[in-house]
Amino acid sequence: MFKRAIILVVLSSVLFTLIVIKNHTANPVNKTVSNDTASSEYITKEYTISKIKGNHYYGKNENGTGIRFADKSIVSGDNINVNDVVVCYFEKDNLGKGIVKVEKK
Repeated sequence: MFKRAIILVVLSSVLFTLIVIKNHTANPVNKTVSNDTASSEYITKEYTISKIKGNHYYGKNENGTGIRFADKSIVSGDNINVNDVVVCYFEKDNLGKGIVKVEKK
């Protein structure tokens, strides 16, 4: 009887350890990112460029929210023109930091 109790405790602890490890592993990051959804590190928003003034770009979201960013935020080598759609990346845990990067869609 004592051996069965020890085996039950050992198997239960192994099962508990496997459940804890499974719950703490990261989810795969290869999911496609759509408008207003988050990847593992960023929150993305899509904006349509409405005006370009010098090295500053102005855009509007579908819901009317505006944004302004400098050309230093653009990571892609593409030229962005008026009426182009761009994807702006913000840090998931620190929205106050501002735009992390901008890519042309």
